[in-house]
Amino acid sequence: MNTGFTYEQASEICEDFEDLVDTDLRILSNDELIDCVIEHVVIVPYAEEDKYTFMQSYKESGNPADALQQYKGDIYDVLIIAHNLKNNADIITQTIGDYISSNGVRYNFPEA
Repeated sequence: MNTGFTYEQASEICEDFEDLVDTDLRILSNDELIDCVIEHVVIVPYAEEDKYTFMQSYKESGNPADALQQYKGDIYDVLIIAHNLKNNADIITQTIGDYISSNGVRYNFPEA
């Protein structure tokens, strides 16, 4: 189970998955398949309430680096940010851990 990453680990994971940007993603949400295009693979705060704050800032600025600057903690996660192909304004997110498990990807996370 993911207990969060250091900034360096999260950076390495983002780098490893940067090729996902501009590719298609299909996510099951509320028993409905949603076709998306991945816009970013980004470092985000680990705690859910901090992720929520990050996403609010991201929605306002459109810039994940600016949104992360508000976070003062030291535990991170990696998030895939995509948009729904049927509704461009609908932002879809998935943690890298969920992406790996739902898509059967083999990946060795960096160790501290």
